[in-house]
Amino acid sequence: MQLLHHYIILFIIVLCIHIITLNTSGFAQNVYEASTLHNAAARSQTVQQIFYKRWDIIFSNYLNFDAYIQLNWVYDFYVNSYNRGTGTTQAVPMRLVRTFSDVAMLFPVYTPASARQTDTNESQTIDMTDESTLRKPWVDNSILLGFTLCGYHYGLTRTVDINRGSAGTESASDYAFAQFFDDIVAITAVLVPYITLHAGIVFNQQIEPNEDGTLDYNFDLSTITKRYFTSLSLYNILTWRSTAAKDRMESYDVSLNITQLLSIATTIPAYVPQTTIGYKRYHKYNDEPYDPVWVNTAVDKSNIMNDSLKQHATLYTYYTTLSKNFGNFFVAASIELHHIDRTLIDKRTEQKVSLPLMRLWWAKAGYDLMDFPGWDLVVWFGVNKFYDPALSYHSKHSDNDTGGWFAMIDGISPYITLSVKASYNDCSELDKLVEAVDKYILEGSASFRI
Repeated sequence: MQLLHHYIILFIIVLCIHIITLNTSGFAQNVYEASTLHNAAARSQTVQQIFYKRWDIIFSNYLNFDAYIQLNWVYDFYVNSYNRGTGTTQAVPMRLVRTFSDVAMLFPVYTPASARQTDTNESQTIDMTDESTLRKPWVDNSILLGFTLCGYHYGLTRTVDINRGSAGTESASDYAFAQFFDDIVAITAVLVPYITLHAGIVFNQQIEPNEDGTLDYNFDLSTITKRYFTSLSLYNILTWRSTAAKDRMESYDVSLNITQLLSIATTIPAYVPQTTIGYKRYHKYNDEPYDPVWVNTAVDKSNIMNDSLKQHATLYTYYTTLSKNFGNFFVAASIELHHIDRTLIDKRTEQKVSLPLMRLWWAKAGYDLMDFPGWDLVVWFGVNKFYDPALSYHSKHSDNDTGGWFAMIDGISPYITLSVKASYNDCSELDKLVEAVDKYILEGSASFRI
């Protein structure tokens, strides 16, 4: 076991050197063009994914308060910019900074009287604390009420060198170009352990720079769009999640935890992995300027289409996820198949897009370097394959699928967590922002919880 620890530490050192070398080298990248960033529906899916992930952590650790922040840097994010001095368009090196922050609270508003009495009696002789979290699980049939405020900010920054003459040269960094904000206000209600309900609003805003390049962060209500989302989970077996705009339902996701379902009727053998199957439906392509494809027929790109003329295509996906713990060793894998209900036409070639059956797959493994209740230091490594019709728009790939990887160190204590992640073409990142293809991403996060 000690030998394994040494190999893991050596791998982390080599990986860090590799990333630093690539980030400091000046190799050319394809130039970014507006795509997912301008798609408020896609950004809404991203902020909701993090919202649900945070609540999974809150439930599994019996938390009453969770404050979380995540910083995500995408390197070599070149942007086409018009140079007024030369009258030409040129590629400007940028860095995309994505910031997510979250504050969530969960309060018990009702506990059965019999459970309160039983807990008082047992606490005198038996410690009912869950050793893995050092917290007491919630009592069955109790009612919990939660509140969440969270937001995701996409900001493009650039670094410029300023010549001060005899005083030398200094560097300055500032935000530039459009900024994107996606915020969530939500409530949560839980009947332990039977029903979990989330309901909330996603506020989307895009702030354009002034002609002089400055930005006014005046949250004008007339520029904010809203989406409504709900999530219903029954006994952690069947889960429904949906998002709706004012005129239609944009997406929904239904999943079934097979292992949890079977455990009701029989004892599950220790070697059987946790198995979840699911189905998603998402209005993904809508003849928008940022879409890489037209729906059904090619359209003259020099014309701005009227909304009534736009056609829509729905993405259907079917997925299976497996996970299993072997002591301090964790493994998980997933596969996702897909199809689209309309014909897609590539905007550049005006040829029909031929979709593969598999949209993505991923596999990951982790090892906990600590063996103490409530404390973990997990090293993760994962590989994946991902398909999207927009990949070739933002990379040098001639096709629209690519492989990738991620590596992460996850430190967990009873009250504070810290995490560092590096990735390249990681499918979870590309699913959030397809423009991140062939770019290195570094992410750091921290949380305080009680």
